[in-house]
Amino acid sequence: MKLEQSTKVHHMKRLIDMVDRDSCTMAEAPLELPASLYLDPEYWEREVKELFHRRPIVLALSCELPQPNSYVSLDNVPGFRILATRDGDGVAHGFFNACRHRGAPVASGRGKGARFSCPYHGWTYSAKGDLVGLTAEKLFGPCSKENMGLTEIRVQERHGLIFGVLDPDAPFDLDDFLGDYGAELEQIGLADMSFMWSHSFAGPNWKFCKDGFIENYHFASVHGKSLPTLIGNANVTDIWDIHSRMLLPDKAIHQERQRPEEEWDVAAAFATVYYMFPNTMIASCWGDWPLVTRLYPGLQPDQTTCVQTLLTRREPTEEVLAEAKGFEATYKQITQNEDFVLDYAIQHASENNGGKSFLLGRNEYALQHFHQSIARFVDPPARK
Repeated sequence: MKLEQSTKVHHMKRLIDMVDRDSCTMAEAPLELPASLYLDPEYWEREVKELFHRRPIVLALSCELPQPNSYVSLDNVPGFRILATRDGDGVAHGFFNACRHRGAPVASGRGKGARFSCPYHGWTYSAKGDLVGLTAEKLFGPCSKENMGLTEIRVQERHGLIFGVLDPDAPFDLDDFLGDYGAELEQIGLADMSFMWSHSFAGPNWKFCKDGFIENYHFASVHGKSLPTLIGNANVTDIWDIHSRMLLPDKAIHQERQRPEEEWDVAAAFATVYYMFPNTMIASCWGDWPLVTRLYPGLQPDQTTCVQTLLTRREPTEEVLAEAKGFEATYKQITQNEDFVLDYAIQHASENNGGKSFLLGRNEYALQHFHQSIARFVDPPARK
């Protein structure tokens, strides 16, 4: 499915109205957030269990597994060391990346191969997770290969994304989870894109990290040099149950609006960012270079791993690959050197603020919605 020009024009007109009025989609009132929602260890454990283990999360992107017997692993993501494969029949699978013998990872990075050999003792697994080779089997002793395959994670591939539920006893209804948002994701066309690069890096509490992705109130003060053409505060926010989308205007919108509507280049006029609950953002997704950002909680409340993956709609020629390489420094500057530096500072300051609450403004509607969505599934920590 492809987004029609008439739909793009409709959304650009909505955004032009906001820019002209120097306004944005507004919440009814400011929202108070207790600092314990970020800092309380017991609450964080329940949050991770309910949002990341018992509900669908994105484990990989379809374009990371472009051919049968492709694989990709989350190597540097503590708590989420997962291997995604596409078997010889083209079917996607997900596994915990740990040999059933002594727990060593059986694969790293990304690539193509019908077999995975554990580097510790050489046990070998198929792309379907079956144990197919056991080193020195006669000496090892009795071992039921049928019961010693990789621990599988239930997955479904949809809209160019591979979703999984980590808790084997939790329900897995992807249609219910996505609802009408699925049609929006389909229009992006992720399934037809090519993988360019992916990086992972550490951050503080996952919500401190995500908060900065869900509002453009901070753009002028934090990203004034790295994103000089984006207009802060003005935006259009749309909601699909627990998911959302923001349209963020660029100064180029003033030039584009002078052209005939059928020639409007919305990718130049504004950035489109989808926020899929709880931890996935798809930015610049109506242009040629979508950036997918995933946030995975670490092993304690003050740790997160961020995985950023750049895709392209273009044919992956040498010139396109070189252009993609050029985006790496830009995104590192924006996310790691600007947003995450502040997020760490916020976390450290919050640990010493005596438990004072935060206040989200009416102009932070998408951010309010995100925290209200969390509250639907996780009871807040008890007041002390």
